[in-house]
Amino acid sequence: MVRTILLGAALLLTTASAVSTPTPKVELWRLDCGSFGPKPLVNSCYLIRHGDRLVLWDAGFPGEWIGLPPSPERRSVVAPTSLTSELARLGIAPDRIDIVAVSHLHWDHIGQAASFPGARLLIGKEDWDAVTVPQPDPRLQPHRFSPWMEERSAVDRITGDRDVFGDGSVVIVATPGHTAGHHSLLVRLRHFGPVMLSGDLYSSAEQYRAKHVSKDNSDPVRTLESFQRFDAMAKALKATVIIQHEPGDVAKLPAFPTAAD
Repeated sequence: MVRTILLGAALLLTTASAVSTPTPKVELWRLDCGSFGPKPLVNSCYLIRHGDRLVLWDAGFPGEWIGLPPSPERRSVVAPTSLTSELARLGIAPDRIDIVAVSHLHWDHIGQAASFPGARLLIGKEDWDAVTVPQPDPRLQPHRFSPWMEERSAVDRITGDRDVFGDGSVVIVATPGHTAGHHSLLVRLRHFGPVMLSGDLYSSAEQYRAKHVSKDNSDPVRTLESFQRFDAMAKALKATVIIQHEPGDVAKLPAFPTAAD
């Protein structure tokens, strides 16, 4: 059973001491989805195994950019390999991915989502609404969601938090502000401990320390509220915080192909 505890402005999900059904083994891999920008920033995607179920968290750069030289037109992206190639190193075919969950709708987090057309898509409702209006902003690249927009696969529009498997081990956490439907992810690992993946709530360790709201946020006030919520949750759970675009956070998880468990 999972109980909820309200701590300040943060809704913390904690596993009750008496659990009627044991949680299946949970494993977490960091997948290399390339780098971009002059700094540069890394682009990290993640694979979660929950028993025999597989979840992909974020889907990297557009697949057609894989292997191309960096250029200003493509935001200096370096993407040496595809998500499907990374997964193949683990012996995982695209049709074995059960769920594709995206932190938000931006191009560097949804680029290869359509490589997994049989998966169920989990996405913030407000973000899904933005790409499915009659005339969406073309910069959002709604065609990246073609399997779900064409109703060939199921879409789960998330409002608030979502306990993916109902046991508190994989929880999509509402952190709106960067986009209206932005989410972060909490993964509870038996040996490694809780891990919180930022999505784009934070994009660098410097921003995490300074609590600076970047100019590309859709709602700065909600972003500040999400900072408080994410940080309170991480503190209460004593979680390892991983900023997905921060190069210095890559080493917080074992090097691929080793999983944290």
